[in-house]
Amino acid sequence: MKNQNELVYDVRNILTIRDLMEGSVDRYADCAAFAMAEGDTVHSITYAEAYEQVKALATYLRRLVPAGSKIAVTGKNSYHWALSYLAVTCGVGVVVPIDKDLRGDEIAALVKDSEASVLLYSHEQADKVAEVSDCLCLDMKDMEAYLSEGTRLLADGDRAYAEHVIQPNALGVLLYTSGTTGVAKGVMLSQYNICCDITSVLRRVRIDPTDVALSVLPLHHTYECTVGLLCMLSGGVCIAYNSSLRRLQAELKLFRPTVMAVVPLILETFRNAIVKKYNQIKGGKLVLSLQRTVSDLTGNRSGKKIFSIVNETFGGRMRMLVCGAALLPPEVFRDYQRFGMKVLIGYGLTETAPVCIMHDDRYQAPDDIGFPMSGVLAKLDEVNEEGVGELCIKGGNVMMGYYKNPEETARVIDSEGWFHTGDLARLTARGTYQIAGRAKSMIVSPGGKKIFPEELELFLGASPYIKECLVYESGPETDRHVTAALYPDAEAMEARLAKDGIVHDTVDYEVAERALLEDVVKTVNARFPHYKHITRTVVRREEFVKTTTKKIRRNAPENLTEG
Repeated sequence: MKNQNELVYDVRNILTIRDLMEGSVDRYADCAAFAMAEGDTVHSITYAEAYEQVKALATYLRRLVPAGSKIAVTGKNSYHWALSYLAVTCGVGVVVPIDKDLRGDEIAALVKDSEASVLLYSHEQADKVAEVSDCLCLDMKDMEAYLSEGTRLLADGDRAYAEHVIQPNALGVLLYTSGTTGVAKGVMLSQYNICCDITSVLRRVRIDPTDVALSVLPLHHTYECTVGLLCMLSGGVCIAYNSSLRRLQAELKLFRPTVMAVVPLILETFRNAIVKKYNQIKGGKLVLSLQRTVSDLTGNRSGKKIFSIVNETFGGRMRMLVCGAALLPPEVFRDYQRFGMKVLIGYGLTETAPVCIMHDDRYQAPDDIGFPMSGVLAKLDEVNEEGVGELCIKGGNVMMGYYKNPEETARVIDSEGWFHTGDLARLTARGTYQIAGRAKSMIVSPGGKKIFPEELELFLGASPYIKECLVYESGPETDRHVTAALYPDAEAMEARLAKDGIVHDTVDYEVAERALLEDVVKTVNARFPHYKHITRTVVRREEFVKTTTKKIRRNAPENLTEG
């Protein structure tokens, strides 16, 4: 097989985000960089216009704080959020993106821990920001005033931006992450870390000024920020921001994007809605089956024509979906390929800026995460008899360390520079990697066998009757169980049991519901050796608590409460 790490596309090398912006302005000055909805119309800002605003905001901020200062940013996805991030990284100092969904006291704690001098926030966060002290808080609703003052300073000869020097290997971005386990840790990334990642992605994935990206994931998360913002700006793409998930369908039609960074939950939700519509039409199941077969036989080349109505729900032009943050069920992957949309599955962590292993324009598959990116080395540590070991990463994208936490840094980055991800993986015969699960969530059977909950969850989640699921170990030491907590899909469940004349909110319904879910568990168990079998089932009545990237928090007490 041809070496998948060969460069596919010729990409300019960049050391800093300022290099990125200046290069993009040179190449794409008059192209649209950002698009905003104004009612039913779209207003755009060119690369040249956006960069003038970056310089103006940076100049304004430099009058408030010295070079190298830390500036926090929190709020909903917007052009002003992106502008704030770019101004800080290009002309001020260290940016500290903060999750807008945190409580006010949590935001205040991170601002204090990071030692940020300024907090830029969207107006919706005003009540939370009221809890922040010892920091200058700037409301983005006044952005025009900040830009006006910065523009005046530039016109009067202020050279703070022109003379600002960025050290590529110094701290550039401080991100706090807790993920699905553990407490928040400050991940220190240099601008070089991030630029290495951008270059690696764009060497293997083509984007250009004909593309429009719709940003739907939170920008404080490094996945959306690197892939959905910085990679897009480096390639000359126009970026539009989704105002809310409730408006997603309408904004897909308004902006008509061609590319989008997503998480599995988004793809599963859309795909399930599509399948549901087919099922509601007389003969729809047969039609869907035939369309899938024809698309498979033609190698998905005719998918856009065969599934033209499906494509219209995505705006009519969607060509590529970059999916990360969790495992995507293979059948969901296959359906999008059948629809005529390329799905690229990627793997990464905040600590790796984030992408380190990914599909590319030449290779996609439903059952793996692809090859290491160019410039990234990967290996498995302490491989067991099943070929599963801890995934370790080495490269220019690996973080500087954890903020004010050298002990934790030394625990995850060894003396040879390998970052130990805590994720378990296996190497396929193709040379690609498959994620088996998190080391922290791994269950060890009484006989010493390894059980990976995520592997079981993937098959449980494929059932139309299960909306969400979590597999974990429970019970006293003398009687441990592999437990599956299942949150049913109420609509699918009611429709199925109604066929047997069983009505909701009755004792018979609860009995039949549990029996159906246990049948699903039996079917999943049949796929695995006996030691991996689920031995206990819990039916939940509420959704699981999740991270802002819609991953279930494995250790949240609310998710392990049974009753």
